[in-house]
Amino acid sequence: MSSRHNSGAAAVSAALARVLEGLPRMAVAYSGGLDSRFLCHAALLSGCDVLAVHVYGPHIPPQESAGAEGWARQRGLPLRMAFFDPLALPEVENNSPQRCYGCKTGLVELLRGELAAGADGPGRVLCDGTNADDLQAYRPGLRALEEGRVRSPLAEAGLSKAAIREAARATGLDRPQQRARPCLLTRMAYGMRPDAATLARLAAAEDALVHIGGPHEDGAGSASNSGSACRAEPAGPLGDFRLRLTPEPVLQAEKLPDSLRQQVQIILQSHGFWPCTIEIGGSISGFYDAGGAGHKS
Repeated sequence: MSSRHNSGAAAVSAALARVLEGLPRMAVAYSGGLDSRFLCHAALLSGCDVLAVHVYGPHIPPQESAGAEGWARQRGLPLRMAFFDPLALPEVENNSPQRCYGCKTGLVELLRGELAAGADGPGRVLCDGTNADDLQAYRPGLRALEEGRVRSPLAEAGLSKAAIREAARATGLDRPQQRARPCLLTRMAYGMRPDAATLARLAAAEDALVHIGGPHEDGAGSASNSGSACRAEPAGPLGDFRLRLTPEPVLQAEKLPDSLRQQVQIILQSHGFWPCTIEIGGSISGFYDAGGAGHKS
């Protein structure tokens, strides 16, 4: 690592800087979420040679892929876009509780193929944005990362999500409060067979709900706002939210002003998700994984 990057690496965090010292040539599985953005950002500050690889497909809302691409292009981050359709994989096709394991296994295989085929890919260490908090949660995909020999520098450095937000803010990364937006497959109950058309309707409905009430101060939620609007963050009147299929539609939201209830109903109706149960407050993530039972909490 060159000396001119030492101060940047120290600002990132001593623990992460030590991990990155051993990863001079990296390929980052880049979703556009806070963790993978911060990993790319920190690696660049530390003088690493970074290639971001963003995978798009029917399980990823198109506006999120467009935003992720825009963010990388604006910052001069070397980027490769790769198409991945996991819907035919057995664990995904049956939407089993091991769906994330099967999907991640296929993803790692695809990423390694992409790196082997490209002129700038061979010899790079494949990394992802798993953080220390993820190691304590129900994450079937972690086994696939271990089996695929994928490095997770943030987790290796012991960085929690809160620590990543703090480091992102300290090092000037935009939108350090960006919320997580898991892939669309997580919206469907275990046992429901996902298809591209249903996933596209879910993506369109959630995008409309992000924009409800007009533009928001942080400009989150639309890839058309700017390249910084990656992994659309629902910072509007609903707060964090998910539209689930149990198979009956369920909208989870942190909040819902009475003045917007009719607009919400119109959006859900127009995308074929009405009638819909609306749940306000409570935990948004882990809807189907509470107790590993595959039922809503």
